[in-house]
Amino acid sequence: MPRTAIAHLVRLLRRRLFFTLLYRRGRPPWDTGISPPELVAVVEGAHATPPGRALDLGCGTGTNCLYLAHHGWHAVGVDFVRAAVAQAEAKARRADRLPGSVRFLRGDVTRLEALDLGEPFTLLLDLGCLHGIPAADRPRYAAGVARAAAPGALYLLYAFGPRMMGRRPIGLTADEVRALFARAFAVERIESGSDRSGTPSAWYWLRRHVEAHARA
Repeated sequence: MPRTAIAHLVRLLRRRLFFTLLYRRGRPPWDTGISPPELVAVVEGAHATPPGRALDLGCGTGTNCLYLAHHGWHAVGVDFVRAAVAQAEAKARRADRLPGSVRFLRGDVTRLEALDLGEPFTLLLDLGCLHGIPAADRPRYAAGVARAAAPGALYLLYAFGPRMMGRRPIGLTADEVRALFARAFAVERIESGSDRSGTPSAWYWLRRHVEAHARA
């Protein structure tokens, strides 16, 4: 196995263990059970995106996928933590008469090509996943997102700004987001702020280039 693949596997296993422990100890702090107003505006707002296929990267226990399915979307959620996917599937089984559909996959968001995602998506969302991915793995993540997005698709991203989590750097700047997705997406809007703990963060609305779709 190439060294780069081994290094990626080691990083993945460390992150998976960390998040697995958090889910097993109870609800992690980011798992509020409520879809954020930024997503609600996309789905229900004055300029709502018509229901289609949605991909939730780092879906956790499925809150946003189920919200989308309740509004007629066909949602696919991906997470690498078995406990999170199991909870998401249990919630889906308890859901009543979804106008749309929901499906959960356990997998690595930096290796989307290994998953059976189906047709391209008109809405993609990442509400706190990318900022925890090591910098070395982010280009593969971005390439996978580009391949999964239909021409003109909206990619809604929430990410922390740069900070340290213990000894590990996480987060990314607006310039890093632009550079990471420049080939396939245009940044339509950025709203900077902070989370409840005061950590700098931002919401990004990115639009898949129609003309770049065939090349990415």
